[in-house]
Amino acid sequence: MRRYFAILALLALLIPLIFGGVFQASTALAQDGENSTKISGFLALQIEAKLHALEAAPLEEGRVDIVQAMQAMGMKVGDLNKQRIFIHLAQPPNESQIEELESTGLTLYLDLWIPPVGSHPEGFIIADMPIDKLAEVASKDYVVRLDSAERLAQPQNDLAAITTNA
Repeated sequence: MRRYFAILALLALLIPLIFGGVFQASTALAQDGENSTKISGFLALQIEAKLHALEAAPLEEGRVDIVQAMQAMGMKVGDLNKQRIFIHLAQPPNESQIEELESTGLTLYLDLWIPPVGSHPEGFIIADMPIDKLAEVASKDYVVRLDSAERLAQPQNDLAAITTNA
């Protein structure tokens, strides 16, 4: 119940950002439509929440702290300047791409490369990205898509029983 309250509180804090046009991260991307389509809406929302939390003044008593609401969503709040992301690629990154991404300030977890499988045409790696580098990473031609890796992991096993006739 507390988790649902925290999620609702986060949404209440973020809705004015969405409809108020305060998206700093998205504003830079809006000028380049091709790159903005690479970024998931959830990732853009989380980065905007972190930007808002970094700029936030202390809250009055009784108001929900945006950082606590982000924690309830499963977001890492230890370092609000970083975001854990999935970088979707058509093939494993080569040495020059790795160097280019690392020079941007990303920490790549290359041992966690997930290759393309079945009907999923792209693989992905996990990385920690400075939140101000979103547009720069999205502009790389070898990056197919960017998504947030910060969310609560919950079993989504609704089809397993059907598939295994259990």
